[in-house]
Amino acid sequence: MILANTHLHRTLVDQGSSADILFKPAFDKLGLDDKELRAYPDTFFGLGDTPIKPLDFVPLHTNFGKGMKSKTLSIDFIVVDVASAYNTLIGKTTLNRVGAVVSTPHICLKFPTPEGIATIRGDQKLARKCYNESLNLRVKGKEVNAIDLGRV
Repeated sequence: MILANTHLHRTLVDQGSSADILFKPAFDKLGLDDKELRAYPDTFFGLGDTPIKPLDFVPLHTNFGKGMKSKTLSIDFIVVDVASAYNTLIGKTTLNRVGAVVSTPHICLKFPTPEGIATIRGDQKLARKCYNESLNLRVKGKEVNAIDLGRV
């Protein structure tokens, strides 16, 4: 599922991934400096079991929702420099920390806040566009958005 109302848009919610990923172009768009990166010792495996060496990780305060119905978490995003139609990937560990319930058919995510249930809705057109871009990247032989932790 892709969420469209995030700061960077194009956030992929991946309930099968245990990692939170920030792709390098998004890292650059945020104006982050390489000095903010912290060492990350593991390797990822993408499509076809090709190893991907992360550029390390960066802790970022990440806001889920808007206004009173929101939660802010510090998330350690692993920064990778691989081709992707997405800017970020949110994995199951963070979804569990937020207390999120994901509805793929409705393209939405709901989670509790002190002010009630917050809802983040995805964008069907943007989801299709990203999916098509991902297919185009695969045809070109590039590794895209299927990333798993190596040793976890």
